[in-house]
Amino acid sequence: MRKIWRWTQDNAGPITVTLAVLGGFAAIIQFSVVRPMQQGFTAVNQRIDDQIRYIDQRFDAQDKYINQRFDAQDRRIEDLVRDVSELRKLNDRVIRNETRIDILIEQLQTADAPAP
Repeated sequence: MRKIWRWTQDNAGPITVTLAVLGGFAAIIQFSVVRPMQQGFTAVNQRIDDQIRYIDQRFDAQDKYINQRFDAQDRRIEDLVRDVSELRKLNDRVIRNETRIDILIEQLQTADAPAP
């Protein structure tokens, strides 16, 4: 153990220089490679988030537009159903009136016929 301690004390200068150089390289790599990569990833994430937000807004707008169109179509269909129902009622009245007219015509023809 003393031998290692003595060797460390004897070589403290070169060890310090080596550690300083390695620390310098680590700092250079950190500032020139790692940090720009992190900033790039952050920028990409921000762009992706912005695109997702934009796409969500577009889909929300389209959903609103489509829902309005469907609501309008539903109202038109309801109006058509109501109109068809009224037409059926009118048709039934016309058929009843035509039947009555036919009966009245038969009665008139019978009344106008000469007696035997």
